[in-house]
Amino acid sequence: MRWVGVGLAVLADSRDIGHELKRHPERVMTGRDRAWRAEEQDDGTRELRLTAVWRRRNWKAADAVEPYEQLVAVRAAAWGADHPLVLDTRLCLAAVRAEAGDVAGAAGEYERLLGDMLRVLGADHPRIAWVRRNLAHWRGRTAWVAPPLPRMDDLEGPVRDEVTYRERPGTAVHGRLAQVRWRQGDEVGAVEAYETLLRERARHRGADDAVTLVTRLTLADMRAEAGDVAGALAAYESLLGDMVRLLGADHRGTRWTREKIKKWRGEPGRAS
Repeated sequence: MRWVGVGLAVLADSRDIGHELKRHPERVMTGRDRAWRAEEQDDGTRELRLTAVWRRRNWKAADAVEPYEQLVAVRAAAWGADHPLVLDTRLCLAAVRAEAGDVAGAAGEYERLLGDMLRVLGADHPRIAWVRRNLAHWRGRTAWVAPPLPRMDDLEGPVRDEVTYRERPGTAVHGRLAQVRWRQGDEVGAVEAYETLLRERARHRGADDAVTLVTRLTLADMRAEAGDVAGALAAYESLLGDMVRLLGADHRGTRWTREKIKKWRGEPGRAS
């Protein structure tokens, strides 16, 4: 109950969330995040995670496969093979294999992971749809070269100067939490937090608000970063129709979305 009270107090005033998250991050984090923080106490595991994430985000996916494999083994030994965060790490490993050009290996990884996730999490868990669409996506390909992955500073940037971000109390914490998870290397968890942020913004601002559209664009980028290329493409394509309808075909955000679709399909183009 103590943590519930602290959590409600923090959520009551979004102006203080940034300070609270910086000084006392455990007050607004979930059990997932506390497990990651506990892992920080092991210097070897922390260094392994940082190495894997750094290589992947610096477009050295082939060099990131081995540390991700080691990270799966270390976490399975510490938490158990069926722990949800171990399954999420395997999800990242499958994505890294695809980014390294081993699409057959990625498809095999997704296929094995699908069976384990169905057994552990159940057919209705949101990760199941994620794994299924990526499995279908990579089964149909023989090769792929990953485009440069988005960086945190790039997110929410394309139309930021044209929208006003004034969050309702309690909403900003989800964006803050997504940033923390992203920087920890927990891309899957960052997507989860940003999905919550999108639902909150859409509920309070409306589905057609410019901020909601930018949030959808950011979420699609984060899906791509987390390895859900099929999900990212579906999100970009859905967003493009709404961008054209609401902002116009020549709007900066519309052009950016169109270029992202080309990039993640492997077509010529440059997002700008």
